[in-house]
Amino acid sequence: MRHTVTTLMLACLATLFNACNQPKESKEIAEEKNKEKFENAADEKDAQFVLETVNALHTLIALADVAVEKNSKSAAVTAKRVKPELQNLLDEVESYASAHVISIPEEATVNATQDVRRLLDEKPSEFDSKWSKEIRDRNKKLISEMESYGSRTNDMNIKTWLNGALPHARAIQDNLVDFDNQISKN
Repeated sequence: MRHTVTTLMLACLATLFNACNQPKESKEIAEEKNKEKFENAADEKDAQFVLETVNALHTLIALADVAVEKNSKSAAVTAKRVKPELQNLLDEVESYASAHVISIPEEATVNATQDVRRLLDEKPSEFDSKWSKEIRDRNKKLISEMESYGSRTNDMNIKTWLNGALPHARAIQDNLVDFDNQISKN
């Protein structure tokens, strides 16, 4: 019995030690920096929204990269068409963050990247439809969050940025829906 308790205690300590030694993700570091920088709740919420938007765009770009890497002709063509638009949105929000001293992640989270990379394991016959659903759903969610936050925030700078960015995000969605319609016909 005593040996079992000691073994369990050592296992718990090893797990705790491992958890403490894991490097923090870029997103976590940015969140911590923003909490230190912004003193009022509204500014901190605005910073968190910008951070989440950057993270979502990094994930969408990673999805585009997966389609190119998988070398699925249909998905790769669509990915190559939407990736520059996604990159432009990311560049805009990064510029906004820089101008407003908001810390942002440099890449998608490990979990998001792993989810996206799992698509590479799909059968070629199923890849296009699964990739299409994943990227459309994530882009649709981003658009919804942008619209929702734009209606809630009082920050005119964010509202102005969103008013310019939303038409581009919707145009990306239109391209993704067109692709989905195309593969549905085949």
